Amino acid sequence: MNSLLNLKEIEKRAIQSTYQDGLMDIQYGLIVACMAIFIYRPESGYSPLNIILAIVGIVLTNLLFMVGKRMITLPRMGMVKFGEMRHKKNRRMAIVLGVFILAQVVLVIFTSLGLFNSQIGSWIDKVLGNHSGSLLVVSAIGSLMVGVSIIVMSYFTDFDRGFYISILMALAVFLMIFLNRPLWPILIGLVIIIPGVVLLVRFLKRYPIIKEGGEHD
Repeated sequence: MNSLLNLKEIEKRAIQSTYQDGLMDIQYGLIVACMAIFIYRPESGYSPLNIILAIVGIVLTNLLFMVGKRMITLPRMGMVKFGEMRHKKNRRMAIVLGVFILAQVVLVIFTSLGLFNSQIGSWIDKVLGNHSGSLLVVSAIGSLMVGVSIIVMSYFTDFDRGFYISILMALAVFLMIFLNRPLWPILIGLVIIIPGVVLLVRFLKRYPIIKEGGEHD
């Protein structure tokens, strides 16, 4: 039993060491900015351009993360491979996240129908009392879904900083839906990104690439 616990602890520390580069923090911060673009409702009316720009932004963000891992982290820390216990944990995470993603899809459909269709939106307002009431409910549900999803991911991936990031992301979603002002989630995204950049700079200084002959990169 002790050997099994020690193995789990060693594996956990090995995983957490890969988060020293701050790239995950930067990725989450940029995703918050992308969500602001997706959720923003212009006075002229919601445009498919919002969805296109958000998708492009998320794709570029994930690409930047993967390139950073390959070009910055991998040369300094090498490739970390894990056993069956970690794979089982990842499968459980996939199942739990699948449920939350399905719920979020339903929420997005509900939000789209309610906020972007005047007739359905009026019906929802009558049920909930007023437009501010419907926005408050949708904002609370949206922030809860995002926050809980990030908490689940952080737990299963042993990303401890993800717990406070989940609170910031939930707050960003709430403010974006309720106030419809991209400035707030963008500022919150910066609050997440800046510590990630600091960690990245420290990581580069702590783990320089040593070339042949003992020279540092």
